[in-house]
Amino acid sequence: MPTIAIVAGAQLVLYPKDHLPPHLHALFGEYEAMISIATGDILQGKIPGPKAQAIRAWLKLHREEVAFAWSELRAGRNVGRIG
Repeated sequence: MPTIAIVAGAQLVLYPKDHLPPHLHALFGEYEAMISIATGDILQGKIPGPKAQAIRAWLKLHREEVAFAWSELRAGRNVGRIG
């Protein structure tokens, strides 16, 4: 479960064998949310509003890198930090 970034204190991770649609997981305290890479929408779970807004803004700037990292990880290749 590589951490690709820390945004507003939330850990953003990708899981190697995760399912479609392409998404990342945002972890913050007792919160966890699955966030669409394509849209920034919360697909499942919860995360505080200000954290979600910061993650969406970060994702808007790094969407292509995150989508590439998601594909690479699913193909069995390592990914590093983004941004």
